[in-house]
Amino acid sequence: MPSITEAKREYEARLNANLDKYSKVYFCKMDNVRSQQVHEVRRDLRTKGALMMGKKTLQAKIVDNRAARDGASENDKNFQSKCESLSLLTQNTALLFTNCEIAEISAILDKYRVQAPARIGAIAPCDVIVPAGNTGMEPTMTSFFQALQIATKINKGTVEIIADKKVLSEGDKVDSSTAALLQKLKISPFYYQVEIQSVYDRGVVFTKKDLSITDAMIEKYLVEGISSMSALSLGAGIPTAATLPVMVVDAFKTLLGASVASGYEFSEFNGAKLRKDAIEGKLGGGAAPAAASAAAPAAAAAAAPAAAAEPEEEEDDFGMGGLF
Repeated sequence: MPSITEAKREYEARLNANLDKYSKVYFCKMDNVRSQQVHEVRRDLRTKGALMMGKKTLQAKIVDNRAARDGASENDKNFQSKCESLSLLTQNTALLFTNCEIAEISAILDKYRVQAPARIGAIAPCDVIVPAGNTGMEPTMTSFFQALQIATKINKGTVEIIADKKVLSEGDKVDSSTAALLQKLKISPFYYQVEIQSVYDRGVVFTKKDLSITDAMIEKYLVEGISSMSALSLGAGIPTAATLPVMVVDAFKTLLGASVASGYEFSEFNGAKLRKDAIEGKLGGGAAPAAASAAAPAAAAAAAPAAAAEPEEEEDDFGMGGLF
């Protein structure tokens, strides 16, 4: 059997100590991350956690031995099972041990994000779009843009890109022509940093897609679900916690309409009777009686002078001398 070096024993001791000390393990992608970035991240994590890199075969062997030892906890066995089934210990991945929330750790990692140009053979981590506008290049460069199928025109003696053009999609390999174009346009489209890919937290693994869900997105989904449930409950006539207030208000409106139409008085609402005339007054019907009562004295006053000016009718006796 090959002998285990002292360096490997020391690495195993540090890895086991971090697994005992911290409850969360962040699996971080380290592609194109510079050593200076790693040093700065480790410096800021000094009191919050520990960042460990190393050979994945060695890390997997340590995790397997930890789960197989006598007295291994359920968490140790579960961690080994998750690492094996989800292939977490693969590629260029670092282990970040911490007890802090992901928002706090992400803020530290984003702080040391570095912009970089597109190099030949690199895999694009995001879509790359060349914006429309004047490039400042001479008209002799139009053939260069035509080879990349980018529409251009000559404006004031320089080449101008007519519309935005996507030259790379996420996952594409950068070729020599695209790299030369981005270099001539002085565009550095890529950003590299220690990037969290998944999180192991007390027996549960959260993927990168899970970690992208924000509180605003959760609130939106909850509101949409409650709205759909309320609409379904109202349509079916089934009272729920979301629809009960609406159903009570609708029932009150129905009873109130029946009260107005029939003159039936309610004595249960706020201890006061809702008479028909009072309800009509609140709804605007009381304005008409008030206007009529106000107009009555005015009409009487106007009728009095007219009656005084009218001459009294004389009796017609037709000269009969009062015989009758």
